[in-house]
Amino acid sequence: MNIFRDFERKLEGLFEGVFLRAFKSGVQPVELGKKLVREVEGHKTIGVSSRLYVPNRYEVGLSPGDYSRFESYQAVMATELENLLISYMKEKSYAVLDRPRVRMVEVDDLREGEFWIKSRMVGELPVESDAAEDRGGMITDGEPGGPYVLELLDSGEVSQEFPLEKETVQVGRTGDNDIVLPDPNVSRVHARLNRRGDSFFVIDLGSTNGVWVNEHRVSETELTANDVIRLGSTRLVFRRSLG
Repeated sequence: MNIFRDFERKLEGLFEGVFLRAFKSGVQPVELGKKLVREVEGHKTIGVSSRLYVPNRYEVGLSPGDYSRFESYQAVMATELENLLISYMKEKSYAVLDRPRVRMVEVDDLREGEFWIKSRMVGELPVESDAAEDRGGMITDGEPGGPYVLELLDSGEVSQEFPLEKETVQVGRTGDNDIVLPDPNVSRVHARLNRRGDSFFVIDLGSTNGVWVNEHRVSETELTANDVIRLGSTRLVFRRSLG
């Protein structure tokens, strides 16, 4: 099935009628998806073993009007646009250094309905001796061997990392949590991460807005590398540290 049709259906399922009403005018989400795919095609780089590497960071510039319409849905939209890119990269067997990231920014001199996309590659292309993994068609660098962290997404040029050094890590809005997220849509005590052997589990602690992993609401689930956890409007990616 067409990946753009899948993308639209997923968003409609997540937002129901609210989504359809919000995006009747201005920039349409599927327009962003199609332009992102064109950006992938326009910025391929040949790496080792003739692999085609594509950018892993994408910035979307929106007019003030479009940005305000997207604002309430940005975290979900960014994840689903990233998932669209991953599906396309898998389909084409393109290589990428890590999970692609999409960030939306407000641009004052754009008119409603106008937008731009800038892409770049963050990280070093592997050399011939480096191991790379083929994960379902999309080739990524071999997973680094450092300790697991939660990386805060959508936080500017430098993403903040929270090391998962304890057996239990509590996440919420107030200062008595191990990880504090100053997001009004995050509950005072929102979620907990538990280490069980070599595995990590995320558990909803009765939060108001729920715990979402890759945009599926969960009460408790085991995490795998590069899973995106959304608490309120805040996204964190579960991965190994580069260090």
